[in-house]
Amino acid sequence: MKVLKQKSIKNMVLALVLAAVFSVSACSGAKTSQGTDSLTKSKTSMEQNTDSKQTGSSGTDKNGEKVTLHFWTFHTNAEREFMESLGKRYAEVNPNIEIVYESIPESDYMSTKLTTAFAAGEGPDVFVMSPGDFLKYANSGVAKDLTPYFTKEMLDDFLPSSIDAVKVDNKILAVPFEVELLGLYYRKDMFESAGLTPPKTWEEFKKCTKELTTDEVSGLTIEPSKGYYQNFAWYPFLWQTGANVLNAETKTATFKGDGVEKALQLWHDLVEAGAPTKLSIPLSTDITPLGNGETAMQECGTWAIAAIESQYPDSQIGLVPLPVPEGGKAATCAGGWKMMVNNNSKYAEEAAKFVMWAFAENTDIPLEWCTKVKFAYSPRKSVVEAGKDIYGKGLRKIFTEEIYDSAIGEPRYPAEIVNAVGDALQNVMLAGGNPKEEAEKANRKIEEFLKKFNGGM
Repeated sequence: MKVLKQKSIKNMVLALVLAAVFSVSACSGAKTSQGTDSLTKSKTSMEQNTDSKQTGSSGTDKNGEKVTLHFWTFHTNAEREFMESLGKRYAEVNPNIEIVYESIPESDYMSTKLTTAFAAGEGPDVFVMSPGDFLKYANSGVAKDLTPYFTKEMLDDFLPSSIDAVKVDNKILAVPFEVELLGLYYRKDMFESAGLTPPKTWEEFKKCTKELTTDEVSGLTIEPSKGYYQNFAWYPFLWQTGANVLNAETKTATFKGDGVEKALQLWHDLVEAGAPTKLSIPLSTDITPLGNGETAMQECGTWAIAAIESQYPDSQIGLVPLPVPEGGKAATCAGGWKMMVNNNSKYAEEAAKFVMWAFAENTDIPLEWCTKVKFAYSPRKSVVEAGKDIYGKGLRKIFTEEIYDSAIGEPRYPAEIVNAVGDALQNVMLAGGNPKEEAEKANRKIEEFLKKFNGGM
């Protein structure tokens, strides 16, 4: 594999650290009440956790009965099967522990299901969390402090940026288990028929979108709906201009100026050129539009590769880095879900041991998740080393050799900042908003929020 022969694995896995200019790696702020009121109404605070008194070392509760842990995620298909299998595999080596797995539709999971459950004191023992909602659960006392469970060897194995991204007040509040990157997938057959080559610049991006759009096919699919994922998908284009949402070190808003305006204008221009404003699927995270030939290009992540190989093996799908503006610098967003433990669980101790067993101890399980069930990079150096041959196969090679080194960590902004950015993007994309005016309006909202915010980003 070219990149792995030319670079050591150590340098490869440290690339995200060097690229992560965001303060996700500098978060050590104090708790904030922003967006956490409903969660703090759960059964007890962190100081009242009594799981160690209620759970014996054998995995039985204080009455000697089997411990039952509830594990929630939003996954479907092969990913759901894998997550469900974790509980079964764990029970084989811990027969006194039963793990009840439940998969909830993603839209419900992120919008109301978790928040409502925790507010009622009925949240799951183990659950997965996105960077976008991390602070809400971390700052509310819901997330158990997992710092005592990380050995020095484990900490040395994880990318420093991945651990910093799950810290608050110097406490590790989740286990990161994947790093997902964005790229531009395209239909080779459609480009060949149109006599076009995959775009490298923004101008080429807009041209290809327009020329490949027909009555039956959209030239491009980008995420049209406001939310964390749309921001995640748009941030690379903002960063390519050298602009940013804020300066996390000084906690000052920087969402204005030429770079912000150009990035907002780009997505307006792409919509005008043929990118649809509505989709028949909940999110553009699903590669179905491209696989079915409904679109010629689609911005999507590493996770799409497994679906492409299993569902569309003969679909002529290619992959290139995201196009860059003239004079700009390549960038992609590095996201990835985290595993959290409910601090208020009766069996928080056993839940923590399960999470560490699954993604922090051995390499077999995380390697299976990142290279067989789906495609993502592991935040652990040992797992990337174990899978180095796989990371050079097929479309994975493009991510490894051409996209990986441009990755910047997904920021974990509070909802107020996410909404301010999302409103500006929506207004410019779909409502004819002026990029300069919308950027300045959003910047003022962010400034006002930061005046009251006393936590870390």
